[in-house]
Amino acid sequence: MSKQIGLGVLCAVLMSGTAFAQSAPKVEVLHWLTAGAESAAIKVLADGVTARGGEWVDVATPGGGSDARALLATGLAGGNPAGVSFLGMGTETAELAAQGVMRDIGGYAREKGYLDSVPDYALAMGTDGTDDAAIYALPVAFETQNFMWYSKPVYAAAGLTPPTTWDEFLAQALKLKEAGFIPLAMGAQAWQINLLFNAIVLGEGAPYYDRLFVTHDETATTAPELVDAFRILRELSKLTDDGAPNRSWNDTLNLVAEGRAALQVMGSWAGAELGNMGKVYDTDWGCALSPGSPIVMVGATGFQFPKLNTPDGEAGQDIFIDTMMDPVVQTAFSVQKGSIPARTDADISGLSACSQLAAEAVRDGKGAPYTTGVLGSEVRGLLTDYLNNFWANGSITPEDGAAEYGRILSANS
Repeated sequence: MSKQIGLGVLCAVLMSGTAFAQSAPKVEVLHWLTAGAESAAIKVLADGVTARGGEWVDVATPGGGSDARALLATGLAGGNPAGVSFLGMGTETAELAAQGVMRDIGGYAREKGYLDSVPDYALAMGTDGTDDAAIYALPVAFETQNFMWYSKPVYAAAGLTPPTTWDEFLAQALKLKEAGFIPLAMGAQAWQINLLFNAIVLGEGAPYYDRLFVTHDETATTAPELVDAFRILRELSKLTDDGAPNRSWNDTLNLVAEGRAALQVMGSWAGAELGNMGKVYDTDWGCALSPGSPIVMVGATGFQFPKLNTPDGEAGQDIFIDTMMDPVVQTAFSVQKGSIPARTDADISGLSACSQLAAEAVRDGKGAPYTTGVLGSEVRGLLTDYLNNFWANGSITPEDGAAEYGRILSANS
């Protein structure tokens, strides 16, 4: 299915008569989409750029987002950044735009009609927070961060059904252990712990999640729901295996794929990775929203566009924008990556069952922004570091954990 969509993208572009101009404007693309399914998704964009007459220059950082951000900062400081940079849209865009180093592509995108089919809240993640007319980043897809990926053979062998609440899962843990399985597949890297904790907070209820992270209600930072979230996180920290520290998310997913662990909480990209492993949906694995989550936690995956000194550079950026905002390309990208097209008029019939579940929820208004979209990078870093410390240090009580987390959030909101 995905290969057919990819070929359709190229054929449509070639037949349009827009490809292969006399010169091939270069576009350097900085990203960290290097895992199997992610690599296939970025290739959809690369093939589309090439078909439109551009020259794709791949600048991949296997070390992840932190390496990519460092490389972008170095390029910006030296006046020679990559022309396009992958990002999780949100406050990071606003911070860079405020420095005057990002190109406003709002006029070009409006002229092409690309903004009409993208939800306003996603477009807002690409602004500087002061002028909605200026757009510095555009979304190619939506990611859902609070999915539970579970092993059907493990649950069948243990005589259990996937949990609908965290307390139900905690009650299952002993039986899963007795059956010889790892209850929770976890890669104990700071960002993975943060993702898990945000899903736990959402499990305390959508109104509470909104109060804590979106509207910054001071009373939410001292609420009993936060203590309960830390209680759950502490118990979960006891339910993984000895190989958890600093394990990558996709290596962790292997535990579920191989029937060694019951479940993992990870973003929508994990579904594409399971398919890339040759595992069969509804036979080897299943998916659901993380325990207790009433809605989906959505982030906008997109690209930002640094200011460049040459017209040729902007020409390459324009080709990239034309490619990423094509609804057929967005569908093909999401099929490979396990995400949802950012354009609401894109076809979702070819997406996985899990991605369709998420897309339908978003279209029904059952979505909440992920924390990258609503919290500044500094406070996110402090919170993530603290959660990492809490996970590793079993002597910190849930009460003390909640108190310190709430203090950090209050002091930096």
